[in-house]
Amino acid sequence: MDIRTLRYFLATVRHGSVGAAAAEHFVTQPAISLQLRKLETELGQKLFARRGRGLVPTEAGRALVARAEDVLRAVEALENELHGIKQLERGILRVGNTDAASVYVLPDIYRDFHTRYPGVRVEITVADTGRLLEALAARRIELATATLPVAAAGLSVRPIYKEELVPVAHPDDPLATRRGVTLGDLAREGVIAYPAGAVTRRMLDDVFARAGLTLRARMEISSPEAMKRLAQAGLGVSILPRPVVAAELAQQTLKVVPLAGVRFEREIGMVFREEEALSPAARAFLDMVEAHFRSRPRGGKGG
Repeated sequence: MDIRTLRYFLATVRHGSVGAAAAEHFVTQPAISLQLRKLETELGQKLFARRGRGLVPTEAGRALVARAEDVLRAVEALENELHGIKQLERGILRVGNTDAASVYVLPDIYRDFHTRYPGVRVEITVADTGRLLEALAARRIELATATLPVAAAGLSVRPIYKEELVPVAHPDDPLATRRGVTLGDLAREGVIAYPAGAVTRRMLDDVFARAGLTLRARMEISSPEAMKRLAQAGLGVSILPRPVVAAELAQQTLKVVPLAGVRFEREIGMVFREEEALSPAARAFLDMVEAHFRSRPRGGKGG
C-alpha cells in the first residue's frame, strides 16, 4: 500500500468512477484500475461495489476511507513541514560554540541569521572543544565552532579564522610593570591556565615545550571569562584571546604583559560529521559563517 494508491482510491470514492479519478490524476483508466485491484488483493477485501453506472465503497471500503484520509492529511502536513524546513521557513539549528566564540565572535552572525530566517529556532550549546566533539558524536548538535586541531575521526573541519592570545594581568602585577618579560619568566611565575588536555592548553604547552620550558598552572579553569576576572583580581597572568580582554585593556583594568619574542595564536574552525548531510538550517549557517570571515583578513577578529 502506497500513498499514490490511497490517493487513487479516495478519488474513485469521491467521483464514483475510475475514469473520473484517472482524469483528476492525469493517468490512464487502466493504471487506476490496476492499482485498485492490487490494493484489494493486498487487503483481501472488495473495496467497491457497482451501483448503476457508478461505484460505491463497500463496508471495507468505507472503513478504509477514514483511515486513508487520516494518512493523507498526515502526509500532507509532513510534506508542508519538510518544504518549510527546506525553504528555511521553520526548523531548528543546533550548534555548539566555545565560550569565547559565543560571546565575542558569533552574536553578529546569529543576529543576521535570525533576521534572514526568523522561523528557524536556534539552540546553542556552550562548552569546551572536547565536550562539543562529544555532542557532535552523540548527534545533539550538527555544527561546532571549535579550537583546532581536532583529532576525532569522521569529522569534517573548515578552518575559519586565527586569533592572537595575549598574556594579561592586573596593571600592578610585577610582570605587567616590567619590560621584556621572557617565556621563562612566565614559566617560573605560572599562569591562570586552561585545564590540562584542553586544545588551547595543549597549544600553549607546546609553545613552552619548544623553548625547553614547562607551563606551570597556578590555577586551572575552563571559562575565559572567569580567567579574565581572576587576572583582574590580581591573582596572576592569564593568556587569553585578545577580543576577550579588549574592553578591559581599554579601561586599563588589565594590562598586556610585554612578552618578548613570542606570539601565541590559535585557529578556530567549524566542525561537523562528515558522513551526514547538514540540514538546510545548518548548511545556511555554515555558509554565513564562512562568508563572514572571508571578508576579513586572517588573524583578525576572533573569539
